[in-house]
Amino acid sequence: MALSRYSAGMNRIILFLFVLVNLLRGEDANVLGKAEEESYGGKIVRITVGEKDLSIGQSFKFWERTLDRVEAEGAKAVIFDLDTPGGLAFPTGEMMSQIANLKVPTVAFVNPKALSAGSMIAISTDRIYMTPGSTIGSSAIVNGSGQEIEKVMREKLESFFDAHVRYIAEKKGHRKEVIQAMMFLNDEDQSFGELVVKKGKLLNLNSSDAVKLLDDGPILAEAELKDLDAVLEAEGWSRSDLVDATPSAFEKLAWWVASVSPILILLGLAGGYFEFKAPGFGVGGVISIIAFSLFFFGNYLAGNMAGYELAAIFVLGLILIAVEILVLPGFGVPGIFGLIMAVGSLVFSMIDGVKWRQYEWGSGSLLDAISGPAMYLAIGIFGWVGLLYLMFRFMPKIPFLNRTLLNASLAEGTGMETHEGEDSRVGMTGEAQTDLHPSGKAEIDGKIVDVVVEGGFARKGDAVRIIKEDGLGILVKKV
Repeated sequence: MALSRYSAGMNRIILFLFVLVNLLRGEDANVLGKAEEESYGGKIVRITVGEKDLSIGQSFKFWERTLDRVEAEGAKAVIFDLDTPGGLAFPTGEMMSQIANLKVPTVAFVNPKALSAGSMIAISTDRIYMTPGSTIGSSAIVNGSGQEIEKVMREKLESFFDAHVRYIAEKKGHRKEVIQAMMFLNDEDQSFGELVVKKGKLLNLNSSDAVKLLDDGPILAEAELKDLDAVLEAEGWSRSDLVDATPSAFEKLAWWVASVSPILILLGLAGGYFEFKAPGFGVGGVISIIAFSLFFFGNYLAGNMAGYELAAIFVLGLILIAVEILVLPGFGVPGIFGLIMAVGSLVFSMIDGVKWRQYEWGSGSLLDAISGPAMYLAIGIFGWVGLLYLMFRFMPKIPFLNRTLLNASLAEGTGMETHEGEDSRVGMTGEAQTDLHPSGKAEIDGKIVDVVVEGGFARKGDAVRIIKEDGLGILVKKV
């Protein structure tokens, strides 16, 4: 009976997650939150690229969706407003291709810096403008933690990006030699008119350098312009057509949900624990389902690796743990595998998908990819342990909580309700009426009650003694 109760709860979790994920993976990927968004038709769409944006997977997911909308809805143009020190290499490379292949005019406004990956975004556009004193360049490839890359791997990465960047620079009419000087250390001095890049140095252009004229045009940028209004005027566009690309309310909610993953883990574990302690399927199970569903749901939309596959692995892990606790004595193979699957799925669901691809491609570290998720999981677990301690320590002593929470969930007749004014039954002996693994039924003082056995297992007929009784249950020990 106990196992069937937990299996029913697990089935509810699977069904709930399945519905959520299929809503997310419907034929129209933009269906959630789409109705609230103003159409980009005939508009000039400004995409702001700030200090940390190129280092966050959520940003690339949002920009990809924005550029899809730009084309689908018939925008007039796109302006990239850049103030960034750089970020992730491969996701930027993918975004470069998407920008370069847009069928609408694109402009980069360096305001006031577009370094490293930021410069790669700029050269993917049709025209580049810069504020006076702004800078662009210093685009050498480093790994995700900013450290030097092993020699052979660096040669592979540089070879790939050299070909990729040359293609895009030529397609957009930018000087590929200038871009290469930004990315790769020179073997000898290199000149662009009066501008000289010394041997072993990377090119970084200020606005005055970038607009200097060579025989066939400026080195890189069209002009120095003081603000965005000047850029619009230079392009012959009206400010009334300008709209800012902003995440939908639904995307913001998903990102927020992902950011509170430790709290959701805490609530999910706490709900599951209290569901295990109480008979039937009740409030604890509902809280656990909602918390873990929101966990997978939010992390998926936020661009992390969560998805129905990891959700299914998590649920299967819980089932194995339940089988270990309710059917098999001790803690063996099912429990170990179940724990690994449950914990692993939680960690992987919080990994930024972009950072994981960086690791797979060799330009990022495994530690960088998993450190944040591992810390979130640890916070959730330690928070759950702390919550349980506080509940056991203080809840029975708080009259209001004792009446409204404990007695509501531990109904009369379960054998687990509190008995104010009664003598404690600690020390009484009885007999197990079912196998205890670790929970089950025992006869104590002529009454059949629900108990949990210390040590994890006792057989039907074993003598047991009550060693602890509180508002959350009766703990017994084999005699």
